[in-house]
Amino acid sequence: MGKDYYKTLGISKDATDQDIKRAYRKLAVKYHPDKQTNSSPEAKKKAEEMFKELGEAYEVLSDKEKRSIYDQYGSEGLQAGIGGNGAGGAGMGSGIFIDPNEIFARFFASDRAGTFGDDDSGSFFFSGPGGVFRQVHINTGGHGPKGNSRQAPKSHEVPLMVTLEELYAGKRKKIKVTRKRFVGNKVRNEENIVDVDIKPGWKDGTKLTYSGEGDQEAPGTTPGDLVLIIQTKSHPRFARDDCHLIMKVPVPLVRALTGFTCPVITLDNRNLQIPIQEIVNPKTRKIVPNEGMPIKNQPGQKGDLILEFDIIFPKSLTPEKKRLIKEALE
Repeated sequence: MGKDYYKTLGISKDATDQDIKRAYRKLAVKYHPDKQTNSSPEAKKKAEEMFKELGEAYEVLSDKEKRSIYDQYGSEGLQAGIGGNGAGGAGMGSGIFIDPNEIFARFFASDRAGTFGDDDSGSFFFSGPGGVFRQVHINTGGHGPKGNSRQAPKSHEVPLMVTLEELYAGKRKKIKVTRKRFVGNKVRNEENIVDVDIKPGWKDGTKLTYSGEGDQEAPGTTPGDLVLIIQTKSHPRFARDDCHLIMKVPVPLVRALTGFTCPVITLDNRNLQIPIQEIVNPKTRKIVPNEGMPIKNQPGQKGDLILEFDIIFPKSLTPEKKRLIKEALE
């Protein structure tokens, strides 16, 4: 059958939707990369792999059609794009690509029954500003909060995954969120669309508050606020350091010694050609001014693009080449 998603989540094949959610919630928090700060590199790598496997397992088993295909044909059936009637449908194409961080964020944004026991009150965790796990208490039961009902309604905080490109240029987008609302004495989930106006230069941890768009904790009470917290997706070329962008550049040894031109595709798709005339080594940093991230509240101002170099040495040299290099460098 290929991958055993039930085994990954530690559940039986007749597990209910709630069993699947409960298992994913517990294990995803345990293996989330942000909780591995004190682990060894090997342990971090294993946790990262497990976190990806958990996301893939949950993505399949939480979807009734995908789960049905998986139960009949295994993970190979999903990879082949088999649908519910044998072709097309809910297959996942030629290979299952899952972004575990997006699944994690989406899970807590939509499910939000973030308990670790069997009651209806508790806490859920998410990766907050600076990669630090934060805990937010919520109550999703049908009997309202215990204690003083006059206390201020609690805010509901949700991570909002965005790209570097969106934080560079700004972006208006619509986000679907789920909130708790009471009809009489019964609680129900409502889907709500909120408009998000991402401003250039925003950083991880920036909070957007939507008054009254969070959960209602009891009949007749005022709903709490919805708080979206900006969180940046990883980027294939750049890493962000405050308002600066850092790019790792692989350089063959001969280019490192003799100079070269470094091509850079910027976040707004401009093609820069950066001349590197000096000899570079692994500690060299080339600063390209004003090609970093926009600086908030300073129109037209940007941080720097910082190039760091990874020198690639030849795997072997002929005796003649060694002689020539020695003569050239001595």
